[in-house]
Amino acid sequence: MDEAYALLSELEGFGGLFLRTDSSQWTGAKLVSGAVVQQTIDALRRLVDECWPALRACLSEVIATTNAPNPKTLEELNSLLQLLNGINKTLECFEPAIFEQDLEAIMVALNPAKKRLSAVLAWCFKGKYRLARRQVRDLRRNGEKSGAKLLEMVSIAAAQLRLWNALVPGRPPVGCKNLGECRSALDRTGTELESLAAVLARGDLRRYSIDGLQLLSNALAADNVTPHRLPRLTQIEERLSELGIAALQDEIRKRRPAPVVWPKLLEHAWLASSLDAARNEDPNLAGFNGGSHERFRKEFCELDTERLNLSVQRVRRAHAEQALDAMNAHPDQEALIRHEAAKRAKHLPFRKLLAQAPEVLTALRPCWFASPLSVSELMPAARQYFDVVLFDEASQVLPEDAVPALLRASTAVVAGDQNQLPPTTFFDVSGDEDEEAESASSVEGFESLLDQMIGLIQKPWSLDWHYRSLDESLIAFSNRHIYGDRLITFPGAGGPPSLSHVSVPFVPDQDGQEESASEEVRRVVELVLKHATERPGETLGVIAMGIKHARRVEAAVDHALISHPELEAFFAEDKSERFFVKNLERVQGDERDAIILTIGYGKDRSGRLLYRFGPLNAKGGERRLNVAITRARQRMTIVSSFDHRDMDPDRTKARGAELLRLYLEYAASRGKRFGDEGQLAFPENSFEADVQNALQSKGIELIPQYGVSKYRIDFVAKHPKRPGRMVLAVECDGASYHSAYTARDRDRLRQQHLEALGWRFHRIWSTDWFMRRDQEIDRAVAAYKAAVVHADRSDTSGGGSSANSGSPGENGPNHPPNVSAAGSANLRRPRPRIPTRSSIDEYHSSELLSLVDWIESDGRLRTDQEFAEEMIKALGFKRRGTRIDEAIRKAIAQNHWRAKSAASKCAR
Repeated sequence: MDEAYALLSELEGFGGLFLRTDSSQWTGAKLVSGAVVQQTIDALRRLVDECWPALRACLSEVIATTNAPNPKTLEELNSLLQLLNGINKTLECFEPAIFEQDLEAIMVALNPAKKRLSAVLAWCFKGKYRLARRQVRDLRRNGEKSGAKLLEMVSIAAAQLRLWNALVPGRPPVGCKNLGECRSALDRTGTELESLAAVLARGDLRRYSIDGLQLLSNALAADNVTPHRLPRLTQIEERLSELGIAALQDEIRKRRPAPVVWPKLLEHAWLASSLDAARNEDPNLAGFNGGSHERFRKEFCELDTERLNLSVQRVRRAHAEQALDAMNAHPDQEALIRHEAAKRAKHLPFRKLLAQAPEVLTALRPCWFASPLSVSELMPAARQYFDVVLFDEASQVLPEDAVPALLRASTAVVAGDQNQLPPTTFFDVSGDEDEEAESASSVEGFESLLDQMIGLIQKPWSLDWHYRSLDESLIAFSNRHIYGDRLITFPGAGGPPSLSHVSVPFVPDQDGQEESASEEVRRVVELVLKHATERPGETLGVIAMGIKHARRVEAAVDHALISHPELEAFFAEDKSERFFVKNLERVQGDERDAIILTIGYGKDRSGRLLYRFGPLNAKGGERRLNVAITRARQRMTIVSSFDHRDMDPDRTKARGAELLRLYLEYAASRGKRFGDEGQLAFPENSFEADVQNALQSKGIELIPQYGVSKYRIDFVAKHPKRPGRMVLAVECDGASYHSAYTARDRDRLRQQHLEALGWRFHRIWSTDWFMRRDQEIDRAVAAYKAAVVHADRSDTSGGGSSANSGSPGENGPNHPPNVSAAGSANLRRPRPRIPTRSSIDEYHSSELLSLVDWIESDGRLRTDQEFAEEMIKALGFKRRGTRIDEAIRKAIAQNHWRAKSAASKCAR
């Protein structure tokens, strides 16, 4: 193996020579040594310098003398020389007029001369015989003139005449004097070609055309490098054959893979044979069953989900325990907070409450939400109240505005997107249209807190999975042009397009359309009312490029609603995700089921597009467009009074305007064209290619590597009758499966999210495919048929899976299981048998401790004060005294010490 691997690695350097695809005429030649190479080169030199020139010269003279056609091959030349040589011999015996006679008739007349008796009888009784004999004898120059001899000579001449007429019709044969030189040149050429044919491995060269042979000779002679490489190639090929790699060599030449993988093919063959041996030796491998493995996978998914649910309960419990510890450690703060919570009015200012009860208040409510500018108002700067401060949308936070929040925690987590809107002074100026020329603020060259913090972190953590868009076309454009295909998105299951472009016709001779096209406002209002009527269950937002256009659209919608009171519920302001109309600068952070993006900017009265696209023309305009086109969860509609064909790429250099042109083209194609070269998808390996071929042979039309991001579904199956409808996702345990970082990603989250998007899922395990191929094909066909039935039923009923817009949840994106942290549902153990005594001094410490254990056995968390009240009730005392409080306090403290000791042992 080592020697064969090394030889195949060396063979990479011979590339096309080994594959027999090299353009050199030496390709395929067998030159076994340097001596053979030199002999071959010498023979070529003689051919090129001596043989071909001599043969060409002689041949030219022969052709000029005889007017015969140029022979195409050496075999034709040989035949021509033989014919001419025979004609020369005939003309030595006969006058040239012999070829002007009707030789066929003379042959018939002289036919009796074959036998002596027949000849005598013919001479006596047949005048034609006597005439023919006399005619031939008169043309005979020398030699025997008997009837039999004349018949033989006429037969030869007739054959020659037939051949000649086939070559040169209409002209009698002529003699040629220099045939000997031509014959000699032909023989020398043939000898050299025979020696050359022995190494070129091209068969009989005499059948090649003369011109082709001469060109071949010249090309071979001109290449003085390749022949010297061939002996080593021949040695490698022969040695590989001796090592048993001949079949692999043939396979490489047949399939022609890249030379770099040739050693890997050998390794694959070796590993495949080793796998066969392992299956024979190891029953567990041979006994792999995909059904059992799938059950293990499902069990893992269930346990993983259960583990996350338990983690929620564990966090809640830890929070409750921490809060109780704080209340026990600071009873005065607990009393203050309880006192303030009981008030109905005149509460202590929150800033003072936090200053007086910081430990208990932050323990009870460990997670606080506040804007960066409100932190100073709420929290005194005297101390750090929190362990972690987390900034969301940090690309919109000015560094100076973040300082108060940063001072109140020891650790900062900064989350944001540099490809979205920067901080802006947009709302600090008047409401004129000039607002769109706002300038970004910066501190020491940093545009935002996100930019400043990225400079301090060597390896920022990139969140690449995208969940908002239920159809990949809604995010694919930004992923390609903004994020460099970094985001991992998940394909939708097809159906109606999620992206569309509504082109509003241009109305000439109207002023003011450059900033806000009136027809576009009218069309947007129509689309809004149509959505509210036909899809009242889906939320909607309208995004306008410019603030003036946004105000016009908002006013037009409000006016239209006067005539549609039945739609009031859809536009109610108390909805959690109510309808909005916003311009680009105000939309970051919003998302809706459906978004209408209205460009607004249009052509002037003459139909000329002015390329005044407001903030898109400014630096960072592509970030504003990125925000606008990624707000939709289910569908996106772009409305404009021009399309991508109206925009000249050379008219503007602004990145935002150029992306707008590409996005209009993308939307017009319903998300099929990115404005650049697309990629053709192919199966990633031979296993997946075999799966595709097998299933397609069963009538299942598959698309391999379906999707546009780094994550692709191995195969998706199309609906047999409805174009564009996908019904089944087929995943193999190939490269995509093994590329996942964790088993949770690979075996649960991917499938869970795809199913949330409406996919039916089917897995094919490679071991099953290799060992039980027919069964796996039948199983896949059955899954496909079931998926088609499910799709038809779902589409007919208007149902289907509805996906969450957040992460593929452990229990959904919004609400974890409502598990009580107090655990009040649990029952206490039986009460210990402790007799009732009249005095606390009569109770032993172990008895009091057992009562504490009994109270605690219900799982509820209590403060020390609540424990004391429960103990008083359990002991039956009607009044509390100093000795009672002290004894109970010691029992509770002993219980705390015991719990901490047990926890410390577990930790060790």
